[in-house]
Amino acid sequence: MRGITIRPLHHGNMHVDLELLVTGHPELMLTRSQPKKNKVWCEVPSLTFLIDHPDGRILFDAAIHRHWEDQWLPEYKELAPYDDYTEEQLLENTLKRHKLGPEDIDYVFLSHLHVDHAGNAKLWNTCPSTRVLVHQDEYAAAANMPRDEHFFLRCDYDVPGVNFCTLSGDNEILKDVHAISVPGHTAGTMALMVHLEHAGTVILTSDACYRKDSYDYEVGSIISNDLIRWKQSLHKIKMLARAHNACVMPGHDHTLCHEGETPLRDEPKLRVEGTYD
Repeated sequence: MRGITIRPLHHGNMHVDLELLVTGHPELMLTRSQPKKNKVWCEVPSLTFLIDHPDGRILFDAAIHRHWEDQWLPEYKELAPYDDYTEEQLLENTLKRHKLGPEDIDYVFLSHLHVDHAGNAKLWNTCPSTRVLVHQDEYAAAANMPRDEHFFLRCDYDVPGVNFCTLSGDNEILKDVHAISVPGHTAGTMALMVHLEHAGTVILTSDACYRKDSYDYEVGSIISNDLIRWKQSLHKIKMLARAHNACVMPGHDHTLCHEGETPLRDEPKLRVEGTYD
């Protein structure tokens, strides 16, 4: 019987002020002894993960829609432009390169509904058998917004034909694939923990942990909905990582985090377009 595999996919880069992602980072924060520091215009990779499981194929997150420049609010285009990508890197073309279409995905797991993670959910509006999974608190918070705001766009999730299925708390989606509730960045952010035969346990954090520095220094982001809950969720991720000797894959970073003697301990970087099994 074939096992579970994970393939990281890279869809180009946004750019932001690094302090938006790691607000209060010790290397960026001004102090009395260092009242001047340089700003950093930071590369922010857009990542999804294709998970092949004996009982179904999962896509973790849905990246950025090709018409982002027409759809995004002006302030978001100013803060975090999606300005470094090729046509080949767009999600639908990446799937085609792997000989897949939307109809070949059984589950689309949306960590949250921000524009850079749910932008292509609308691709599944003609695939009623594909279950688009989102936390019930995330769906409710987005549905109750009177207008597009806070990096949410109704055109991403208020789409006829998309088979949204809401989750509550922590859930085992398929054997050895666990949805983990990690609110704070948004009301219903979720991570995914996957147990692999050779690579050990992997935790895909999405924006519950932007970067390795977020993990190492426990610095949240000014973009977060609730920084107290964000830190509680990061501690939950760390506890799970220690319990399972896991490799933690941050949401917008090619650099990995490790706890214990993970089989991937000697790998500092994500295997983009490679495979973990």
